[in-house]
Formats: sequence, C-alpha cells, structure tokens
Amino acid sequence: MRIVCQKCAAAYAIDDRLITTKGVRAQCPRCRHLQLVKREASAASVTAPPEGAAPPAAQEPRSNPAAAAAPAAPRSAPAKPAAAATAQKAAASDLFGDFGEMPELGPPGSVDPFADLGPPASRTSGGLPSDPFADLGPAAPAASTPRASPAAKPGPPVPDAPGGAAPASAASPQVPVDPLLDFLGPAPGGLEPEAPSPARASSSAPAGAVPLGRMSARTPAPNIPKPEMHTNCRACGKDLADPFDQAMGICEDCKQREAAFPREATVLVAPEVAATAPPPDNGGLVELPVMSGLDATASGGEPRSEGATALASDSRVSSVKPARTSHITAAPVRSAQRGGSGGGSRAGVVGLLVLGILGAGGAGYYFLVHKPQEEQRIRDARPAAPAPIPQEVLASVGRWKLQFLELEGTSAEHLAAGQKQLKLDQRVAYTEAEESFQQALLLDPRSTDAIAGYVQALALGRGPGMDDNSFQEARELIQAAKGMAGETPALLVAHANLLLARARQPGNLEEAARLATEVLSQPGAADAYKAEAHLVLGRSHVATSRELANQEFEAARKLAPNLKRVDYYSALAHEQAGQYGLALKQLNQRMKLDPQDWNSLEAAARIYVEVGETDRARKLYEDRLKAKAGDVSASLALAVLRYQAEGNARDAVRALKELTKNASRYGSRDASEIYSHLAAAQRTAGNDAGAEEAASQALKVVPAMPEAHLQWFMVALSRKDAALAREHLKGFQGRLQDAALEKVLEGRVLLLEGDAAGAQERFQQAVRLDDRRMDAKLLEGVAAASAKKRDEAYRIFYPVLEAREWDPLRLAPRPALSRFWLRPGDTLMGVENVVKALSERQEDVQPLLYEGLVRFHQGNRQAAEQLFESVVEVSPNNGGAQAYRALIALGTKGAQARPLAERAVAVERGLPVARLALGLAQAADGRVPEAMRTLQSTLDVAPKMLSAQAKLAELQVKSKPQEARAVLEKVVGLDPSYFPAKQLLFKLDERG
Repeated sequence: MRIVCQKCAAAYAIDDRLITTKGVRAQCPRCRHLQLVKREASAASVTAPPEGAAPPAAQEPRSNPAAAAAPAAPRSAPAKPAAAATAQKAAASDLFGDFGEMPELGPPGSVDPFADLGPPASRTSGGLPSDPFADLGPAAPAASTPRASPAAKPGPPVPDAPGGAAPASAASPQVPVDPLLDFLGPAPGGLEPEAPSPARASSSAPAGAVPLGRMSARTPAPNIPKPEMHTNCRACGKDLADPFDQAMGICEDCKQREAAFPREATVLVAPEVAATAPPPDNGGLVELPVMSGLDATASGGEPRSEGATALASDSRVSSVKPARTSHITAAPVRSAQRGGSGGGSRAGVVGLLVLGILGAGGAGYYFLVHKPQEEQRIRDARPAAPAPIPQEVLASVGRWKLQFLELEGTSAEHLAAGQKQLKLDQRVAYTEAEESFQQALLLDPRSTDAIAGYVQALALGRGPGMDDNSFQEARELIQAAKGMAGETPALLVAHANLLLARARQPGNLEEAARLATEVLSQPGAADAYKAEAHLVLGRSHVATSRELANQEFEAARKLAPNLKRVDYYSALAHEQAGQYGLALKQLNQRMKLDPQDWNSLEAAARIYVEVGETDRARKLYEDRLKAKAGDVSASLALAVLRYQAEGNARDAVRALKELTKNASRYGSRDASEIYSHLAAAQRTAGNDAGAEEAASQALKVVPAMPEAHLQWFMVALSRKDAALAREHLKGFQGRLQDAALEKVLEGRVLLLEGDAAGAQERFQQAVRLDDRRMDAKLLEGVAAASAKKRDEAYRIFYPVLEAREWDPLRLAPRPALSRFWLRPGDTLMGVENVVKALSERQEDVQPLLYEGLVRFHQGNRQAAEQLFESVVEVSPNNGGAQAYRALIALGTKGAQARPLAERAVAVERGLPVARLALGLAQAADGRVPEAMRTLQSTLDVAPKMLSAQAKLAELQVKSKPQEARAVLEKVVGLDPSYFPAKQLLFKLDERG
C-alpha cells in the first residue's frame, strides 16, 4: 500500500504483508518520522448492506479519494434523468486531477476528516449563513440532523425525523457523493441527504477547542441535509435548466452582472466541535499533523480549527519515486443552504477563489523562490568536493606501485627528502630524488608538488638520455598537475626543464623560454623559482647568443647564490661560443667546490676529447677513481674512452668484461649499460658474435635498453638479416636523440627488405632533417641504383662527388663520446657493388666512379683507389677521379698528392673538390701563400665547405690570429660537432 508521511508529505510504499491487524509503526526514510500505518479496508471486509439496500456505486478511476471511498446514501426520490446524470457526472469528477493523486480516506469505521468542517446549524433548512468560510472553524454541538461519514458503511433506514433522513427506495439510484463539491448545493431533483451512521449518530461530545496544527480522531459531526435546488433565477425569475445554475440560484447573465457590481458579504464563524479521545487500543485514526490550513481566530478570541486535510493511515502512493501531491492550502468549503438574497453564496465562491489564488501564490513562492534559494544556500555552505584524480596520475601511480611494495612514512616526509636531494645538484642525488617524489605521489596522488619535483629530477638527472616513455609520462603528469593546481611556478619550471631535455625537437626551446618568462611575470613567485627561470632562459640562449645566456645566468646567481647548476650551464655557454678555455676553467672550479659533481666531470672530459686532449680526459677519470675507489661510473667511462676516443677496442673489451663480473652488485641500469658498451666494443673490434652475446645480456637486465638494441641491429645489418634488424629497430626508434640518424637506419632496413622506393624516401627525409648527412644522400643514390634507375642514381651522386654542398672529408656529424656508438662509415656498410652493377659495358666509367665514391666514404680507401684508377685508365680527363686520388694520397703518399690535384684542377677547374685537394696538397708541401689563395678560391665556389674554412684559418693562426679565431668560431657556430675547428680554437686559448 502507499503512504504519505505526516510530517514532510513524502510519498512512499510499504508491502501489505508487513502490516498486522493492529497496524505497524513506519519510519519515513526522508525525515525519519514515525507514524502508525493500518491495513487498508478491502471489499470483502465491508459489511453487506441489508436487504433492500442499494449496492455501493462503482468507483470512477482517478476520482476524488474522499468521494470514492464513501458509498452513496439512499435518496428519498428519484431525480430527473437529465439532471441526475449531470449531477452524477459532476460528483464523480476529479477537481484536483492535475495535482496528482489525492490521499484516500480511511477504512470503514474510521473518522471522516471532512465531517466536522461545517457547523450543524448551517445545514438546516432555515437561516442560511452568509459566511462561506464558517465551516472552516470549530463548531459547537447542536441539535441537528447528523450526516453519515463518507467512509462509513450504509446502515438500515431510519424513520423521517429531525435527526434522520427519509428511507431510501430500493430502486433509487445511488450517486457517489463528493464532499469537495458540496459548495454546489444539493443534487438536482430534490435528492435527499445521506443516511447517518448509527455509531456516529448516537454519539455527541461537549464543546472543546481543537489545538492548532493538530487534528485528533473525533466523533463525526452531525450530518446536514442537502440544500434544495432552485428552478428559477432569484434575480430575474428566469427558468434554470443548468444544474450548476440551479445550485447557485441564479442564471449566467445575472451572475455576470453581479460579478461586475458585487454586494458586501458577511462572514459567519461556525461554532466549535469537540473531539473525542482516541480508542484505547489505538486502532482508530491516529493523531496526524495537519499538512496545511488557515490560522485564524473567531470573533470572541477563541481559536478556529484549521481547515486542512488530515491524512488517513492507509493513504497510498507509489514507491518508485515521490508521487505528485496537490499542495492544497484549505479544505473544500461546503456551502450552507441558501436563504434570503443569496449574496453569501457569491461571496463564498469569490472568497474560495481568492483563497485558492493566495494559497497557490504562497505555495508557488515557497517552491519556486524560497525553497531553491534555501537549497542553494545549503549547497554553498557545504565544503567543495575534491576534484577527481586525473587518469594520467592514476596510471603512473599504478605502474610505480610494483617498485615500492613496502612503502613507509608520509607523503610530506618523502616530499621533503626529495627536495633536499634536488638541492645537491648531483646525478646520483637526482636519481634518489626521483624515487622520493614517486613515493610521495604514491602516498598522496593529489600532490602537485610531488609531480613537479619528480619531473624536475627526471629532467636534470637523465637529461637527453631520458627514454621516450619516461619523457611522455612526465609530460602527461605535468599537464594533469596543471589541471589540478593551475600553472604554479614549480610546475612551470619543471615543465621547462623537461622540454630542454629534448632541446633538439622543434619548438621545445621556444616553449621552454615562454614558460620561464611566465614564471618571471608572476609577482608571487619565490626567488628560487625565478632563479630557475633565468637559468632556463640562459640555456635557451646558449645556442644563439652567449651574451644573452650569460646575462640570464648572472641574474640567476644573484637570486640564488647556492644554485650550483648555474656554473655548469654557464660553462656550456662558453663551450657553445667556442671559448673552451673559459668553459674548462669554470667546470674545474665547480668540481673543486663539489668533487662529487659527475655532470661537471663528464662535461670537462668530453670537451677535452673534442679538442684533441684525450690524455687530460683520461686523467680526470683516473683522479676520480683514486678519490673514490670502485666508482663504477669512472671505471665505465675509462673503458668507453678507450674504444671511442683512443681507438683501443681490445683493451676496452677486457676492462668491460672485468666490470661484468660484478654486475650483480650494481643496479639494473648500470649493469645493462656495461653490457651495452661491451657489445659496442666487441663490434668495433670486429667480433660480431661477442657483440650479439653482450647485447642479449644487456636486454635480459633491461629489455628496453636502446643502446643494446642499436648494437644488435648493426650486427643484423652486417649479416643482412632483415627480420632481426626490423625487430631491433623498434627497440631504439625515437630514442637515439637524432631523428635524421633514425631515418637513415630505417631506410637501411627497407633497402635490405627490397623496398627501394620506401628506403629512398627515408633517406630524403634524413637529408631534410639534417643537411650535413652526406651518408643519407649517398644511400639515396644506392637505393635508386638497386631499383636499376641509372639516370636518377647518377643525378643523385654527382653533387656528392663535386662536394659543392657537402664536405668530402666528413661523412656525417657524430659525437666524440656517445651511448649510441657507431663507427665512421657504419651507416654505409653492406651496400657494396650495388652501384657498380649498373655498368653495362667496359668503357662505362660512371658506375665505377660512383662505386669508388661509396667505398671512399665507407673508409675503404684501398678499394676506392683501385676503382678510381680504373676510371682514369678509361677516361684520363675525369677530374673527379683524379681529385679523390689526391685526397687519398694525402694520407698515404703525400708526395703524389699535389701532382694528382694539379691534374684534376687542370682538367676540371671549376670542380670544388679538385680545388680543395690542391689547396691541402700545397699546404702539406709548405706552400702557404699558394695554399691560402687556392683555399679561398675553393670557398668562392663552395662557401659551405667547412674543411676549407678550417684549413684556411689554421694557415692564418700565426700571422692573423684574430681573423683566424673569427673564422673558426663561425665554423663551430655552423656545426658544433666539427672537431678540427674546436682543436684550433683550444690551441688559441692555450696560447692566449
């Protein structure tokens, strides 16, 4: 059954099987109010009417609950057919259908809540009161005809008397009575009022006031006979055919005239009706709160009862969702029997309408204005719910959980430890800080400070060596943290440093500078963050302007004197500008202050190698081992120096094998790095099997180690194993820190797989990414030759041969020391005889010439010289073949270099490589003035030829040192990896 809460009017449902015969106490789930719920009456429980009594009227669907629950009282006389039908239709209608279901009345035997709403005196045939609201107040007992409750079962007919009604005929129709329609008057045809209930008719109670706000179970008030119907208009005497007009006693025209000129109406207060005490077994109607009503007092100071509808205990509504309830401000008003002029009826109708409008307006204001404002105020007073943790943070935390299975302490403790480790500015400290910030974020995934610290430690500790997965993860974490906390100075600085770790990617330097500028524009940023921002700006200017970079570094020093990284990056700025003496001096000072600073030690050793001072680099590492015995980083660096800078691969292999014996004592990263360098050293020494074994060991420790994948890839290329090469290509793609080199290696795999067109496209992309990569241009010609495109291959090879755009003494830029080690010419290995296969006849010299060019840049000078000699034998006037023979002779047969170069220039005077060969040969013979003129003429036809510029500056060092420095700095600015120019600049610094 459905119930309505007596306190908050919420509608809910309860299972009928849970209700006992005496009822149960139910608690409202919304306001927790307790109320007694009785089992509703069924059709079987109603006592059958006696013989002769008419059956109860059928209940109309969605009819008024009060009318539907009460059987019709017997009528004294049959009504006219038309009038009776109209009255029955009006009585069965639902005036409040638009407001939802009304609560049903109680079972038989319960109290009619509408029975005592009107005074008995107002129901008599004499003296019609003019107050239409008289029945809203408490009524005093009077000797009047009682009226049966709509919920009471029909009783036996009683004789016609002042306190009873006429007996009903068995054939008389029974029309449902709706108490809400009582103000319309009696039904047409002189229908008699209902028969009273015997139980209620025999009881009376003394007068007593009903407490405001509550309505107790009470004895039913005496029934009032229905007022008679009028057949003529009281104003004009016109016959009334409409039942509504008959009830009102006035026609429609007169009604409109009186509405325009209303008469003054008087209000009669009804006497009070006393309430009886509830039954002792509490089985009757329980005390229910009045849901709404009118608070008023009668003229004498006595309170009036509230005209409100009390909810019966068996009211039912749906339990799926709160049912619609009609917000009624007053109970339906019953009109008294008209008398006199009938002005009270009009006033009653008008008053009812005004009351309804005022009640609806008040209810509308409450529900549409006051209640939403109150709910909004409550919502605003509540604390805001925390924002959800971004998915990027949850994903990272989920991956890190396996690294820290036994996590102790609080997030704040780990955060403080990480920040302390960051201040040390050491590589080992960066790694420890990285782990501390990870643990802090695991304990508090909302900590944006932990995210900023983690990204900062990752960027500064790993730098360009950071793998792509870590870089992408850090980038996503930064974006997620900005979404949670906004663009705080800590997050902006960490993001800028992360971008500088990938400074070679387009747009990263500019974006890092923008983020640093934004930090400086925030007035609330701390000096430490502003110093970091100046440091970022200085690093972004290192490649373009040493002056601007040093200004930013000086500003960082003023804001944070203890920021140790300022000296390190300032030294890199001097290095970028070609001032290697100043750079090394600053790095040495930094190492004196902090001997544990590995970054400064590594940078100083690298600069020494690039300027040709390998012995000094070795001494740095040896001093580190003396100060800190067993330092694995220093031992590994010494082994790398042997096979990458000194050309001593065999000693490097022995040293690295010695380190692998204790690999279990090192961390996984260090152990995998040792095996990767062992693979590179083995391959450099010509032991491909040993290189493959070492690479497999490295990948067992760290499966994603890109250095090991690269060495195994090169072994697969040399064996022409396309499937193996493709497998390991995936292991280092996107992680070599050189996009052009990656395109070259990908093209090599495609070429090995037979996809010449795809390979040629990759080589073209590599040249567009880095125009210094002459190996990519040569491989493009090889790809065309493998597809038997003779003319296209010759068109590609000729610019490389004449060396107008490329330097013939430099195949491609390469670092002096690198994690991703490749020997000079490694990218061209395995493409021999592809171009030579284009030769169709013996006198066809073009394939031999370009095959010799490929062998020359592979480093196989002996095979190249043989091919060039074959070309000269067939075509003595081939200037290109003569010029390359002269370049080969400079390294082996110096005396033959100048005659070969002079012959090349004589044959093809405008060939840049011929002029370069002649200038170098003249310088080797001590003919400096002639060499300078020849080299200058070379630059006239090939301005980008760096070897000619460097050699010309070398010849000017003694006579014109300032001019020589200017030329060398220009060369280093164009290509920082051109080591011959760096060596000359360092010598100038040493002298000066």
